[in-house]
Order: sequence, then C-alpha cells, then structure tokens
Amino acid sequence: MNITNFTPALLLVGVLTLGACDGLEGIDLPGTTPPLPESISVGDNIPEDITVAGDVAYVSSLTDGSVQKLDLENAGAASAFIPAATDAYTAAWGLRVVEDENWLLVVQNQPYDFNPANAQTGRLTAFDLNTGAQAKSWDLPEQMVGNSVVVDEAGALYVGDIGPSPRIVKIDPDSDEVSVWATSSEWVDGGFGVGGVAYSGAGLYASHNNLLWYIAVEEDGSAAEPVAVSVEGDPVIFADGITWTEDGIIYAENDVLVAGAQGAVYRLDFSDATTATRSTLQEGLRDPSGVAVTTVGEQDYLLVNESQLGFAFGVDEGEPSTPYQLKVFER
Repeated sequence: MNITNFTPALLLVGVLTLGACDGLEGIDLPGTTPPLPESISVGDNIPEDITVAGDVAYVSSLTDGSVQKLDLENAGAASAFIPAATDAYTAAWGLRVVEDENWLLVVQNQPYDFNPANAQTGRLTAFDLNTGAQAKSWDLPEQMVGNSVVVDEAGALYVGDIGPSPRIVKIDPDSDEVSVWATSSEWVDGGFGVGGVAYSGAGLYASHNNLLWYIAVEEDGSAAEPVAVSVEGDPVIFADGITWTEDGIIYAENDVLVAGAQGAVYRLDFSDATTATRSTLQEGLRDPSGVAVTTVGEQDYLLVNESQLGFAFGVDEGEPSTPYQLKVFER
C-alpha cells in the first residue's frame, strides 16, 4: 500500500470495521462508562442507608456516624465524605440529597438498642455536597430516634421516628420549625416506630407495625389521616430501606429477629394510592437495609446495602463477613 493514499477517511472505515468484529465484547471504548461490579466494598462499619445523586452514591455508617462517597463512574471507588463522629452521635441513619440546596441530609443518632427506655434525641444535619461542611442542623423532638428522611416538592423535610413513639416530624428549613406532622391512634407505641419513609409527589408512605401506610399531603401542607395500604396476596411489609421510583416503591426487608441473615428486595406497583401488588426483585440477601436506584452510563441499577444486622442484634452467631458489601443488580 502507498502510505500517502492512507487517508483519514480510510482510517475511520478501518476503526468502524474493527468495532464490528467478534472478540471485542467487554472492551471499554473511550468515552464509555464500564459496568458496575456486582459488589462494592463499603468497609468494616455497618452500612445503614444509601442515596444517589447523579453518578455519586453516599452510604451512612451505623457504627461510627461516618458517610462514604462512592464514585459510580469509577467502579464505586470509595472516599470519606463525612468523617467518624467525635461526639455522642455515632450512628448515621437515613440519607437524602436536596439538589436545590446542594445538601446531603444525614439523620444522626446516639446508639439505640430498641429498648424504649434508652431512646435519646437524634438530629438531622445538612452537609454541603461540594465541601462536606455542615450547613444546618435541627434537633428532633425528645426521645426521637430518626430513621428515614425525605423531601417534598416545596422543600419541606420529613423524618420518621423509629423509636418508641411512631410519628413523622416535619422540618421547615427556612424557619427551622420542627413539628410532629403525622401520627395515628392505630400506630403502636413502645416497639419499632416508623421505619422507611418515601415521598410519592402526593403523599408519604411509611412502614410501621408490619404494614405500609399512606399519608396524603393536604393543600395546606398538613397530614391526612394515615391509611393502611392494601397489598395483594400478603399485606405484611417490614420495610427498612425504601425509595420511590417511576415503578412505584422499592424496599428492602430484613429478618434481624430471625437467625440466618436473610432478606429480600421487593417492588410495589400501585393501582391507586392505597392499593398495590408486590413482586420480588432479589432474594437471599444478608439482612439488607438501604436501597437506591440509579443509572450509570446507559444501564439502570439497583443498589442494596447488605448490613448483616442480625449480628448487631445478637441473633446471628459468630461475626459478620467484612468488609461489608453494597450489592449491585442490573434493572
């Protein structure tokens, strides 16, 4: 071949031809995002919740109050976003990104053993997404152990109380007013309070006493009376991590009071606000807690913290497997 005739156009044809050849599957071409691994290490501290903003995930620690930042475009490479607590609030629970404020919300608690007599007041703290510096903080009501946190379209913040008083607290981030927004005479005091909370755009869903409850947001912002959701086949729902997606609710269920460190992730599809059907997404998980969904590259993923909480509750014998893992499933 006369090299003077090897034009850029011919070179382009050659590249396109090579791209069509067998044997190139699995090669990451420039400008493409490689698929996520099936598991991402999240260290030796018990992971609690997970939230995602773009190609970045945040994972909270139930053990030392820290929060990790995972670069999902780089196989989930982890770095410290919030360091381990240096005060009494050594348990980081629910997480939520507020993009309009450029905040990461973190529910911070003192250690809680689910004995109502030992419930101590938690707080909600907002951290700047760019710097990790604390932006604002709100003390929760007396003896409130915060669990999940969500944000509505108006920017109001809602925190579920997993402690002895099942309730949902509302926080106005402008006035800093903290008030009890929802509770019910049908909600049982003294045990597990409100577990996972999700916001649908019209109301909140909350897990309590093995049922899912819907609380509509009235025009004035107040809470309607909670209504138990009817789930076709089996209404029992023990939801820990919970998130609202375009497919409805996705939630993690664990069996921390039953030996074996087993759990699953389910999806609820709604025909109306209080009627749903359930399908199984993943089984055989080791006491999962937080769940999130995201898209990296062109692939949709389900992310699940395998928290192995049965060991923390003293139900499972021996020691948990470490480092703990964030499980990754294609959707």
